[in-house]
Amino acid sequence: MKCKPALFFFLPACISGIFLLSSCLPERKIAQVFIQSPHEINLLVLPPETAFKYNHKGELLEGFNSLNEAGQDSALWTTSEFMQYISDSLLLETYMNRFIGELRELGFNVYLNDAFDSFLTDKPQSYILEIAQMQLDEYLYPLEDEEPFEDTTYYKRFDLNAIDFSCWFELSKANTTKVRKTILYSSQTAYDSFDGQFYFDPWSNKVVYKYSIDTLKVKDVYDMAAYLGKKHAGYLYDYFMNQYIAINLPPNEMLQYYYHFDRYRKTIVPVEDERFDILGTK
Repeated sequence: MKCKPALFFFLPACISGIFLLSSCLPERKIAQVFIQSPHEINLLVLPPETAFKYNHKGELLEGFNSLNEAGQDSALWTTSEFMQYISDSLLLETYMNRFIGELRELGFNVYLNDAFDSFLTDKPQSYILEIAQMQLDEYLYPLEDEEPFEDTTYYKRFDLNAIDFSCWFELSKANTTKVRKTILYSSQTAYDSFDGQFYFDPWSNKVVYKYSIDTLKVKDVYDMAAYLGKKHAGYLYDYFMNQYIAINLPPNEMLQYYYHFDRYRKTIVPVEDERFDILGTK
C-alpha cells in the first residue's frame, strides 16, 4: 500500500463523463460569460491575528488522563512534533501572500487594512472577506494494510502523523445597511508518506511486511500554507462564479453542478469536493 501526503492530492479531478455531459448545459455558457466579462469585484481582505494550533496525541503520553485540563494542554504542547515549532507570523505571511497574489491573478481588486478608506467607496461589487479563524490540528491517523495469502489474511497497522489545516471565512457585501455574512469553510489534511507491502519470504517460509515512512516535517506545514493560500483564492473565485450562474439561469432552471475555473488551462469543470463548504449565514 502506498500513502503519499494528502497535500499532493488536492488538485481537482475532472470526471470526463460528467464533463462531456455537462459541456452543453446553460450554466457552463453562463460561467464563460462571467470569466470573459470585464467585471470588477472589490475585496477587502481581513487576515486572522493568529493561528490556533492543537496537538491531539494524548494517547502517546503516559498518565495523560490523570492530568487536569491545564496539565493536559501543557503536556500536549511540549510533546507536539509540529505545533510548537510553527511560527504564527511565518505561517500567516506564507498563506496570505499566496492567497492575495492568486486573488489578484484571478481579477479581484484586493484591499488590505491600510487601504480601508479607499475601499469604502460607492462601488456596487464590493465585499469584505474576513478570515475569521485559521486552525491546525496534529494527530495520529490509523492506517491498516491487509493482504490474503492462501487461507490467511494478514494485517499490519500503523499510526501516521496527520495535520488538518482548516479555515473559516466570513464574506459580506459592503456599503449595505443590513449586513449578512456568509460562512465559508475548508479543511485539508496532509499525512506521512507511506509505502509498504506484504510478501512471502521463501528463506524463512513466512509472510513478512516491508515498509518505509517518510514523516512530515515542519517545512511541509509551511508548504501546505502556501498551497492552500492559492487553492482558497480559487475556491473564492468559484464561489462568485457559481453565484453568478445561479442568478442568471433561465427561469425554472436550477444549478446542476458546481463549477471550477482552471485559469491555467482556461477550462470550466464540475467538482464535488474541491470547493468551499457553505456553512450558512449570520
